[in-house]
Amino acid sequence: MVSVFPITYFGNIQYYRQLLRAVCPIIETREHFIKQTNRTRCEILTSNGVQQLSIPVMKHNGSKTPLNEVEISQQTAWQKIHWRGIESAYSSAPFFDHYGMEIEELIFQKEKNLIQFNLNIMYRVDRWLELNGSYSCSDSYISENIAMDHRSCDFSQTEPIKKYVQVFEADADGSFVSNLSILDLIFNEGPLARNWLIEQN
Repeated sequence: MVSVFPITYFGNIQYYRQLLRAVCPIIETREHFIKQTNRTRCEILTSNGVQQLSIPVMKHNGSKTPLNEVEISQQTAWQKIHWRGIESAYSSAPFFDHYGMEIEELIFQKEKNLIQFNLNIMYRVDRWLELNGSYSCSDSYISENIAMDHRSCDFSQTEPIKKYVQVFEADADGSFVSNLSILDLIFNEGPLARNWLIEQN
């Protein structure tokens, strides 16, 4: 049975773990757009705690707009806000100089289609971490009856994630903040981030 996944914006660690474990994973591109999900949002760790970054979108047919027709809104300077937040959060991270320029390039890419925008990010993460992504994209809506369906999953932490050193701590007791965007892991662990994704496969 195939496994179907939502597209994500710098998906979290559990998302990538599940994607790597899946047999014949497929990225859904023909569902109706679902707001306030990881399709347009990610979480990073800043000096003030967890910060959510969200891409504004345009849905020409409202809630019935197919995901492949959703476009990224350019009515606000959201790219500058996202990059400023990422730079502030991770400029002192061990691998910021290595990945920062490419991540800035991805955020400011001219692609208007949400799916292709996020796919461009996923392809780059695959290359950085040598994940050899074997997923494909759907060309029609996939029925829940024929797939292991992850589309409604928010990929909250369902299993332990081994601690790694983060730039900022959540609070005074130095708590580890688990299952943030893959950005947090990449900036702090670089190529070794792959080990956090495959360690329990």
